[in-house]
Amino acid sequence: MQATSSSGQKQGVSLISAKNILAIVLIILMFGGKWLPSMFGLSDTGMQVLGIFVATIGLWLFVSTNWPSILSIVALTFTPFFDYQTVLAGSMGAWITSFVLFSAMLSYVLGQSGFLKRISVWFITRPATKKNPWLFLGYFFLVPLVIGAFMSPITAFMVTVPIAESIFKELGYVKGDRLPQMIVLGLLGFSSVSTLTTPIAHSVTILGLSLYQKDFNRAIGFVPYSIFGIVTAIFIFIITMLIFRFVFKPDLSKLANVKTDAMVKELPAVSTRERIIVAVFAGVVILWLAPGLIEPFLPKVAAAITAMGTPIPPMLGIVVLALVKVDGKPLMDFKDAVAHGVPWGAIFMVASTMVLGSALTNPKAGITTLLVKALSPLLSGFTPLIFVTIVMLVLTVVHIFASNTVTITLMYSVVMPIVASGAISGVNAAALTCCIAAGGCIGMATPPSTATAAIAVGTEWLHTDLLLRYGTLICFVAALLISWIGYPIAAALL
Repeated sequence: MQATSSSGQKQGVSLISAKNILAIVLIILMFGGKWLPSMFGLSDTGMQVLGIFVATIGLWLFVSTNWPSILSIVALTFTPFFDYQTVLAGSMGAWITSFVLFSAMLSYVLGQSGFLKRISVWFITRPATKKNPWLFLGYFFLVPLVIGAFMSPITAFMVTVPIAESIFKELGYVKGDRLPQMIVLGLLGFSSVSTLTTPIAHSVTILGLSLYQKDFNRAIGFVPYSIFGIVTAIFIFIITMLIFRFVFKPDLSKLANVKTDAMVKELPAVSTRERIIVAVFAGVVILWLAPGLIEPFLPKVAAAITAMGTPIPPMLGIVVLALVKVDGKPLMDFKDAVAHGVPWGAIFMVASTMVLGSALTNPKAGITTLLVKALSPLLSGFTPLIFVTIVMLVLTVVHIFASNTVTITLMYSVVMPIVASGAISGVNAAALTCCIAAGGCIGMATPPSTATAAIAVGTEWLHTDLLLRYGTLICFVAALLISWIGYPIAAALL
């Protein structure tokens, strides 16, 4: 049926498109899997769960990353493992869902305070940046890596892009020039890598750690993970800079003329508002890190802080920001933070992943047993390091085309049952989880791999062909470094 608008143009609702047809087929699979003929010896329940998993991944990849998450939670309600109460408790009521929600609100307020731009300008105005164009680029690329260690990669990228654009304008570059493309690629790459440094405000990293905690009933602490992540990120930073220097080989002659002193003069004075917001955020971070740092000396205090759980510190921070007023205005506009600071799509994906993973690994589904029997003969001869390297390389291939949440969910669900069964002797499950979580942060070679990559291409300062060529190289190098540097560190700590 069609309607006619006031301008005389016909309007209508079209249901016939390739995407809609695919969505209908996958929805039928999601709700009709248990009635399919048994495959691989799976029971009706196993086929039902497998159908929900395959359909959810397919919808995430090719249709949308929002509503399919909600629909998969609904579909799981009809499995023997859940009713409406348990499925909601395990998804929207899971601790990780609250963590992503409240930490995102807290990070949004910090991003609005002006503190992040102050950090950016501080880095690129160091005296060393005037000595050599490569030192200038190195300091500039450190900005998203440092900011992204405690903020979302999108925020880390968006803070630096206006600075980069002002430099391009000052030096007479236009969109399509090679050096600006390399700089934007660097900002994008290190914004992505920053997510693997710490679990702070990073839903992707926390997703991997939470899957491990659910399956093994043991948490991976913020401190050991951060040591693993920071050291690995430093190695990735160094090797990536060498790739830019000796593979990309840009002409940096114009960068010697860049003037950054004016940026310092344009910064406003540090306000009381900014100081308090930074102090509150720092207090939350201290509560996250304190148990791992003080446990040997103050075990009772560490235990008390640990008992608060991960979501409570940002919840307390939000309350403080909402209550404290400066110049008659609260430090946080609650409605604005909920509307513009919360990545609702990511929250629904994380919620869905928690119950989907629980159904997949339920022994009654039989899927983990099937995977172990099928893959163990192929992988049993590998050493732990070779196995981890293979996992990371496959993960990187998947992540080039799929989002980080999809990649982590898929790889963890396939690999961890094999490790837990003991089919691959000597593999540290916690260390491998850290690697999978970190690997889900490095994909940025195509716009579908991460929202930050889509934004970078949308600026038109970075073209997709260059992003695919050099971004893929950086992703695979990062995967090898996570395997060869990160895994041994994580295994020694966990």
